[in-house]
Amino acid sequence: MERTVILNPSEVATLDKQDPSTASGGGFQRLLVKLQRQLDRTTGELKLDDGDQRRIPSYAFDYGQGGWEDRRVRIFGRTLGPTLGRQAPHVATSDQPTTGYP
Repeated sequence: MERTVILNPSEVATLDKQDPSTASGGGFQRLLVKLQRQLDRTTGELKLDDGDQRRIPSYAFDYGQGGWEDRRVRIFGRTLGPTLGRQAPHVATSDQPTTGYP
């Protein structure tokens, strides 16, 4: 499901630090350039599709710490929260049926 966030000027400036010519680089560079293109620069509105919502926390937390990961937290920490929208894995309790493998 699409999600819309409103970035403030500081968050937009952080997003804009990514050089658009790096769109053919690694996944995180490509994602930042894609998000730059999706941003409504008049309102700060940014529509995030399902893929964007999966990639933002993944690139921030699953590949080690560094400038790229920190940049994502600076851009999205306020609007998506400290986990950048990532939900905790579902854990079945004794009163909930489990599905899949026994």
